[in-house]
Amino acid sequence: MQRFTFNLILSLSSLCLVVPSLNAAMLTGAGQHLPVPNQGPPANQGRSVTGNTVSGPWQGTWSAPVLNDWVGTFDATGPNPTTLNNNMGTTVYDFTSLPTGALPAGTYFRFGDVDYGSTGVEVLSLTATDGNGAILTPWLHEPIGANGIGSGPAASITINDMPGWSYGAGSYKIDGSTVPGNPTVSFMLTNDVPITTLRLTRGTHFANFSLHAPIPEPASAGMLLAGALAFARRRPR
Repeated sequence: MQRFTFNLILSLSSLCLVVPSLNAAMLTGAGQHLPVPNQGPPANQGRSVTGNTVSGPWQGTWSAPVLNDWVGTFDATGPNPTTLNNNMGTTVYDFTSLPTGALPAGTYFRFGDVDYGSTGVEVLSLTATDGNGAILTPWLHEPIGANGIGSGPAASITINDMPGWSYGAGSYKIDGSTVPGNPTVSFMLTNDVPITTLRLTRGTHFANFSLHAPIPEPASAGMLLAGALAFARRRPR
């Protein structure tokens, strides 16, 4: 009975975490500004980092309370594209050491400060592979969470604070050239399919990128636990 209840909770938690990405449309085509999501970032855990973050190689690790498919360490070559002082250029992520041999669908791709407020246009480009090779169909969803200081009333985030994008043959470009001023905004996309490798190119020091694993929302986890326990009590023995 205890094992059944535990497995049920894990299954329901997994379903709950998939919902945000499924509710967002696939990111295709091109436009001057990504849509502004109507919520802040969902509960998440950033990866801890060890190794040579300036030029690579380095490793990223997630741990509980993220779900089991994310618990583990992945490898990366090239600079960690998160901080100002790290090198520009291309970073290649290898996720085959994670529990499922891939970066699970529903991972949060966090982009920060992608605009035209510095000396150059801030652009991030991404391609990915799965177990069959290069992914040539859309694999990212539209933004599901954003935060920061925008250009609207009371520093709220407006459509003009979001960068442009273009998609073609599996390749994404997030382009800050359409953003006037210098807002400080971050937002999250999610992947639609498991990914074995990710190739990201950062054109300037200022824009930043990181991967985050979803974690159960405290309220959702409590409701799921209560529901699972009530179901277990009624289950015939």
